Amino acid sequence: MVRLILLLLIVAGVAGYFTKPDEATMRAGADAVLSDPGSISEGLESVGATIAGDRAYNDYYVAAKYDVTLDGTPVVSCWGAFQQVQCSRVEDTRTGG
Repeated sequence: MVRLILLLLIVAGVAGYFTKPDEATMRAGADAVLSDPGSISEGLESVGATIAGDRAYNDYYVAAKYDVTLDGTPVVSCWGAFQQVQCSRVEDTRTGG
C-alpha cells in the first residue's frame, strides 16, 4: 500500500513538472485580472501596474508563481499547476490612519 502511494506521488510530481504553466500563460492570467478592476482605485492601480509594474515568474518545478508589483507593493498574485492558472488581486493591508 505504501509503495502504491509513493508511486502515485511520483507520477503526480512528474505530471506536474511537464504540465506547469509557462510565463506567457501566467502573464495572460495576471493581465486578465488587471483588465477587470472592481473600483476606480483598482483601475488606476491596474494602469500603473501595466505601465510601470514589476513582474516576476518563479518556477517551483511542479508549480509556478507569478507576481505583479507596483512600487514594491504586490498587486496581483498567480499560482499555476497542471496547466491551470489561478490569479487574484492582493488585498491592500495598509491602514489609512
